[in-house]
Amino acid sequence: MTTDHEHATSCDDVLSHVFEFLDHETDDARRAVIAEHLEDCSPCLRQFGIEQEFKALVRRRCGGDPTPLGLRDRIKLQLTTVSFDEDGTHVSVEQVSTEVVRVDLED
Repeated sequence: MTTDHEHATSCDDVLSHVFEFLDHETDDARRAVIAEHLEDCSPCLRQFGIEQEFKALVRRRCGGDPTPLGLRDRIKLQLTTVSFDEDGTHVSVEQVSTEVVRVDLED
């Protein structure tokens, strides 16, 4: 079985989790492994810098925009839950969708 430390040392794995790393959505142990990899791997560090700049640009350009009317309601109506078994052999996807139906009754 592969540990997080062994798994995070591949460039593909590090780069696939770079946004989670930037958003502080990884646990401390995984964060340390990714940080160590970035220190030792120039190509990944370069890509990490590009991703970091991209997030900063999006934050600057879109940070003050108001949320579009109805967006939160649409998100709430179409939630999707994805779960994986620890070994990655089973994937479960559940989509909860609510549809509003308008019915006009004539007498």
